[in-house]
Amino acid sequence: MPAWKDYYRLLQVEPEADRATLKKAYHRLAIIWHPDRNPDSSVAEERFKAIAEAYAVLSDPLKRQRYDQLGPDGFSAEYGTADIFQGFDLSDLFREFGLPPVKETLFGILGDDGQAGRPEGGPFQDFFSEFGQKPDKKRRQGKSAGMAMVLSLSLREAVFGAIKPAAFNSGAQVVKVSVTVPPGTLHGQILTVPGRVPGQGRQPGDLRVTVNVAPEPNFRRLGLDLLTTLSLAKSELASGCRPLVPTLDGHSLRLSVQPGTRGGTRLRASGHGVPGPEGKRGDLIITVLEAPKRPR
Repeated sequence: MPAWKDYYRLLQVEPEADRATLKKAYHRLAIIWHPDRNPDSSVAEERFKAIAEAYAVLSDPLKRQRYDQLGPDGFSAEYGTADIFQGFDLSDLFREFGLPPVKETLFGILGDDGQAGRPEGGPFQDFFSEFGQKPDKKRRQGKSAGMAMVLSLSLREAVFGAIKPAAFNSGAQVVKVSVTVPPGTLHGQILTVPGRVPGQGRQPGDLRVTVNVAPEPNFRRLGLDLLTTLSLAKSELASGCRPLVPTLDGHSLRLSVQPGTRGGTRLRASGHGVPGPEGKRGDLIITVLEAPKRPR
């Protein structure tokens, strides 16, 4: 299945998440990736579109039920992008969040009444294509349709950025490309490599790369924060200690554990998380666990 169609993972929530949890998750991500906060950033624009689609489905009980029944592939075959947003009013939600109106940020997907419609032509042809819809037959003259592929990354590569080699078949030709992965890239995000798909008599098309981020042992991402665990002996928790904690970038930091700390306590190391769109990094949140006693 397309990695970006896992709506629960896109919103970083569990499949059992209730409506309030979904709304909170969407609020947090929308604030971070809103295009008005990230002018001229195609990365932020792609992320914003993806989480908007995920929230539009999961916040609607009937669509969510159908999504859970059919799975991502079946749901994608039954629901187009315009169907997902049909009758869905994000305007009130955005006003509640203090964000600009949806119709200004989603390039006109909503009409003047704030309801989603089926736009024809214009920028939203690209929007539909990016979300897996069949492109309109009336493509821009002279340009190749382009191609899509999935690129697997480690969590470390997605968080801190990387340049990844990739290759795809175009007819009998194998095309090799380098994909620039910006710091803070999300699972399911679509990256565009412009002009690398041979046009066969037309202008070269764009390669759309869907990012698949593999899980990392003992590290998990939550927004701009990274979560990890640290096991300490009962005696260390009782007396206090200063252990070294591995960080995702391959370094270590010295953690101060106060005497009497209990297992399950969360400690925060500021600035050791995910790079944000404005350059500020999130935090590393360490859950201190009491190590089990070794058998004698």
